[in-house]
Amino acid sequence: MSVQSDLEIIVEQERQLVFTQFDEDVAFAIGAHVREAGRALGKGVAVGVTLWDRTMFYGVTAGASAGNRAWVERKSNTVQLQMKSTYRIVLERGDKPRLFEDSWALDPALYVIAGGAFPIVMKGIGIVGAVATSGLSERDDHELSRRAIAVAIGRNPDDLALPPA
Repeated sequence: MSVQSDLEIIVEQERQLVFTQFDEDVAFAIGAHVREAGRALGKGVAVGVTLWDRTMFYGVTAGASAGNRAWVERKSNTVQLQMKSTYRIVLERGDKPRLFEDSWALDPALYVIAGGAFPIVMKGIGIVGAVATSGLSERDDHELSRRAIAVAIGRNPDDLALPPA
């Protein structure tokens, strides 16, 4: 496993995991999937499913805190800003600092460079929102978000999975 191979997989994840339909029921199914996965792990996890104009789902498991909600929101904002998954941004930046450059004039209370948010991509439209998970490692947060999207669009969640770290 290398950073380059992970990046290639993530780019392919983003290319292939595309919705033909998205509504409140799909958002609920995605959020519930992530929440249940976190619960099964016995971890405090928060998950948010957002379209750019509103939150479609927010849920937590025991052990999650208000801080996790802020991470979910900041990760989602970063997907909207960069139009790609936040774990991809982390890997592309390598060992650069985890803050956007000062010249971007972005408030770190609103944006974060941390893995765990995956874009919601609509066929024929593009990126319209994000699924963001907080509470595990950023690689695991990424995979929980990605797996839930794969299930929601009828794909095998093991397809396109990142290899274990």
